[in-house]
Parts: sequence; C-alpha cells; structure tokens
Amino acid sequence: MIKRGAVVLACLVLMVLAGRSGAGIMLGEGTGSIVAKVNGQPVFASQMEAELRQQMRKHKKSSVALADRVRKKVLEKVIDRELLYQAARKLDIPDLEKKIEEELQSTRDRFSTEERFQHYLESNELTQEQLRSAARRVIFIDEYLQRNHLLKPVVAEEEIRKFYSKKTFKREDALRLKHILLSVHENANPETRKEIRHKAEGIRRVIIQGADFSVLAKQFSDSAEAKEAGGDLGFIKKGYMPAAFDKVAFSLQEGEISEVIETRFGFHIVKLVAKRSAGMIPYEEVRDFIERYLQNQRSRQLIAAHIEELRAQASIEILPVRKRSLARRASGGVNAVSDEKATK
Repeated sequence: MIKRGAVVLACLVLMVLAGRSGAGIMLGEGTGSIVAKVNGQPVFASQMEAELRQQMRKHKKSSVALADRVRKKVLEKVIDRELLYQAARKLDIPDLEKKIEEELQSTRDRFSTEERFQHYLESNELTQEQLRSAARRVIFIDEYLQRNHLLKPVVAEEEIRKFYSKKTFKREDALRLKHILLSVHENANPETRKEIRHKAEGIRRVIIQGADFSVLAKQFSDSAEAKEAGGDLGFIKKGYMPAAFDKVAFSLQEGEISEVIETRFGFHIVKLVAKRSAGMIPYEEVRDFIERYLQNQRSRQLIAAHIEELRAQASIEILPVRKRSLARRASGGVNAVSDEKATK
C-alpha cells in the first residue's frame, strides 16, 4: 500500500493534496451549528474552523466583508469534499480498518517521538478521532478517484516532448546532501542548546569513525522528510537552506562531513554526496517531472468537472450565518465559526 500518512497530515494542516481532491482538512462528523446540508447530510461549522483560521491569517487586515468572502470559499471546498466522500463511501474497500491503522501509523512516523506527535495535535487543536476520520476519508476518496480514473491520467509522450520544447529548463549549481537535524525550540534556554549541540557533536564523531550516515539519520534526525530517505535531501541549490547552512555545505568536498552547523532550526550535520553544475537540463532528467505536472494539471480538471456533475445531481442547502460571528472571525476569534447560529 502506498503510504499516505503525509497526506493525512497535510489534510490536517490545511495543505493542498497534489493531484487529489485538492483540499485541506477532511474532518468527519462535526459539532456545533449546521452551516449547510448536502443531500440531507449536515455540514457543521466545526468542519470549517481550522481552514477558515488559516485562510484569514493570510490577510493583514480583516473585515466582515472579507470574512464573508473567505467563509463562502471555504464552505464551497467543504461541500465539494463532502460530495466526493458521499460518492466514495458506497465503495467496498477490503481491509479498511487495517488501512486506516497503517495511515495513522504512517502519520505518527513522521515525528521523531510520540511526545512531538501529541504536541503537534494539541497545537493544531486536533484529536485522535479527527485524525482517524481524516484517514478514513482520504482512503475512501483516494480509492474513488482511482477507480473513476481521475488520478494519474495517461499523458502521451508527444505531449510531454512538446511541453519540454516550449519551456526553458535550466538549473543552477546544486549539491546533493545527506543531512541530520537535531531541532531546538526557539525558546530553548542556553543549557538545553548546549546539551543538543553536544549530542550533535557526538553523532558527528561516530560518523567520522565510520558509522553509516543514513542509519544515524533515521535514528536521530528530526527532519521528517530527510529521515525517511536516510537523511538524503536530494539536490538543493543556494537559498533553499539558511545562509549559515549554505556557507558550510557549498564549501565541502564530495564525501566530506561538515562540522556541526547551527541555524534557527537547530544543529545540522551534513555530508556532501555530489555536486552538479549549472546548465540546461536534458529531457531525460525532466521527462518524469513534466509527466507528473501534466497529469496533476489534467487530474485537477477532471476532478473539478466530476465534482460539477455531482453538484448537478445533489441537493445542496446553504444556511444563513449571523453577521456577528463573521465580525468576530475577522478580528481573529478562534471559535467564531462555532458560534454561528444556523437558520433551518
């Protein structure tokens, strides 16, 4: 089974799912007031809260009018996802509970400790049940999209080459690095920083003595993405990482291990695997990237068209919202959405 723990997590932190239903939070049964009904199924204000807060934070100035516009957009997304889920939940998915557990475990594995995982949930006001509900919905919707051939549509080789010929694919100097990060909280006291630096220096000494960098990255690194790949960051260019990191990394020779580097994220140990010079990128190196790009582009179009078909067949009722709650939300009230009173 393809790991989708990152996708479940992305749902919960309001990231867009590339090539999927294109939406953030997918919480299940909500609470509080009802803001809409989709085929008779209530959509609760609580199902909009996190995404609404996230969207409002993007605007420096708030107003009732802005809050109203943002709320309508968020509600449309929630309705779209509800339509997909209603269509998807009719499917018979073998070993569903097992797959949900795999999703949840994959999500937990993105954190170095259970404590960090629990802290993440608390800081984002999420519960284990909401996580499980999100995992269930992701599995159903993903399966539905796949069975209806809405994910990864076929793109002809001729179309891929045509796209390549119309674009200029250049690359800058880049390094392929392996990386271990021991993160430090921004409010950590000097003694804690000293202890974590000492630990990083100890790990570096073990690597210098011949230990496998990838094994130690999986064991100690707090960088979830790199940890999954044994610390491999792939090729990165200048500016991707903090200046202090770049200064050291771009001075290394192939195979060399850096000294411990301190940045705002914590303490880093870096190994230079390879250097790549600037220039035109050959077709063979970007072909798969172009194919995925075109697939995602077409998939979004297909999914959008399919949602319109579902909408045309659905009964959708949008319920009024009190202006007072919009004003509170615009001023940053965290629980503003829950305070809405729906008119049935």
